Parts: sequence; C-alpha cells; structure tokens
Amino acid sequence: MNARIIPLATLIFGLATLATFMWLGMSPEVSAIYTRNEIALATSEFQRSVTLGDLARVFGDPPNAEIVAAHQIVNERDLYAFIPAYTLFLIAAALMIGGARNPATWIAMVFGVLGGAADAVETSIQLRILADVANAEQHLPVATWHWLKYSALALNGLAISALCLLAIRKRWIIGVVALLPLPFVLFAWADLSSPRLFSVAFALYWITLLVLALIETVRGRGAQG
Repeated sequence: MNARIIPLATLIFGLATLATFMWLGMSPEVSAIYTRNEIALATSEFQRSVTLGDLARVFGDPPNAEIVAAHQIVNERDLYAFIPAYTLFLIAAALMIGGARNPATWIAMVFGVLGGAADAVETSIQLRILADVANAEQHLPVATWHWLKYSALALNGLAISALCLLAIRKRWIIGVVALLPLPFVLFAWADLSSPRLFSVAFALYWITLLVLALIETVRGRGAQG
C-alpha cells in the first residue's frame, strides 16, 4: 500500500507547495506595488536584512505603509501555508525515494524539517518587524535564519542525492539536480553569486521531485491495475 500512498502524498504536498508559492503574491495589495519578479527580489532582500539600512532599501525611509502591508500579506501566507506545505513535501519525497528503513531517508527528512523550522523563525521575525516598524532594529538580524534555512534545505538535497545515486536502482536525474542548491547557496553566502541562482536551483530540484512523484503515482496505479 505504501508503494501507492507515499508517491500520491508526495504529489499532493508538491502541488500544494506549488499552489501556495504562487498564492504568496496574489493579492491586490501586493500586485499594486510589485510585479511577481519584483516581490520575489524584495522578499529575498528583506530576508537577508542585517541593519536598518537594509530595511530602508526594502521599505523606504520612512517606511512606506503600503509596502509594509504588502509584505505582511506575503509573510503571513508564507508562515501558515507555504512552509507547512513544502516541509511535508520534502518529508514525503524522502520516504518515496529511500523508504523508511534507510538511514539517509531520515537524514533527508531531518534537514527538511530543520529548513522549515528555520524558515518559520525567519518569517516570524519578519512579521514582528512589520508589526513594529518603529522598533525594527531590536528584531534584527533576519539574515542569520535565512542562511540557516537555505543551508538545511540544501543539505536535504544532498541527502536526497545520496539516496538516488548510491542506491541499487539509481535515479540519475534527481540525484544530480538535488546536488545543485548546495554550491549555489555557498556561493551566495560568500557573495560570489546572486541569491537568484540558488532560487533557480531549488526550483529545479523541487519541480523534479514533483515530476518524479507524478511518475511514481501513475506507475503505482498501473501496477495496481
């Protein structure tokens, strides 16, 4: 039964991840200020904030109330919808690929949960800043949790890659794609590349997981038939 249920759960949580990600910026308050690309860049810059000067580049000085309200919406949706969806997706994907008896499966799941937890702390800090802009400095930095989040999620990719490439039944495509986020996160942390590159790497990794879940779900239904 697990051969059918786990891929289906992975597919459902993966589609929920995609849907909630698209939903993050879909509100009149956000679209009145930002295009989809602009809100992604502004959100990333907010997440990497260390000083009041960093915040001023996002919200203006003095802070623009409409920009603050837009980020409030995005971060609330992030905390209560996107983060739970992708955390469950990564847990289910690890079980689908490695099975519950493989130690690397549990390593992948732990890093997925740690990434989601760090993201929840990061987003909670951002919401506190947005609710108390006048005293924003006391809530900084945000960037520490930003880098912890992406490091954990990149290590989740490393563990998934190990599950794929070291198994008897190798999955070469997902195994290689899952390796991509880690070097790009390290490059961005060292200011050697743009954070947009590791965002693309994560997108490729997660979309490949989603496609694999679809294939395994269809295959499982075929086997049942």
